[in-house]
Amino acid sequence: MGLPFSALNKLGVPGLGAVTTGQVYDRHFKDRDTGTFKDFHLAYVEFCKYFNTVLPGQDFDTPDRGELEAFHKKWAVADEPGRKKMFIEYMQENVHEAKVDDSLFIMAGLAAPAAAIIAKKSGESIPQVKKFKVHLIPNVIFVPVCTLVAIMGATAVQMSKKSKDNNKPTS
Repeated sequence: MGLPFSALNKLGVPGLGAVTTGQVYDRHFKDRDTGTFKDFHLAYVEFCKYFNTVLPGQDFDTPDRGELEAFHKKWAVADEPGRKKMFIEYMQENVHEAKVDDSLFIMAGLAAPAAAIIAKKSGESIPQVKKFKVHLIPNVIFVPVCTLVAIMGATAVQMSKKSKDNNKPTS
């Protein structure tokens, strides 16, 4: 899904290295009071939101709160030029492109059309389903709609799983 950063850089699209340098750091951290972890965390969340919008189509997994707190302790005692360098190095080491499991989408995309036709045919003989008059909907509309719903369901399952993984307590 998408081109690697190196191919995009050759086409003139900014990559991870270009985005994390200078302007983004200055915009979110340089002139901001980030002495406490709470203030730093708010600035970091805004930075991540901006970072994900600068590179359309890309999502990045960020470090968990414990790792971020440990970094903040080191970062808070450094001077301003050192902070910027530390932050850029930290981002390059700890922020990675989000991995998406495409197998769920592929299975939903392959199974949904056949399941839609089977459901439509079996719905003609089941009285509870027959009252919805699904047999009146043409296959050219019914199958793509069912496939779209299946893919949306796969997306929801994946988002739910990722949300549960992110909410696990760290030790």
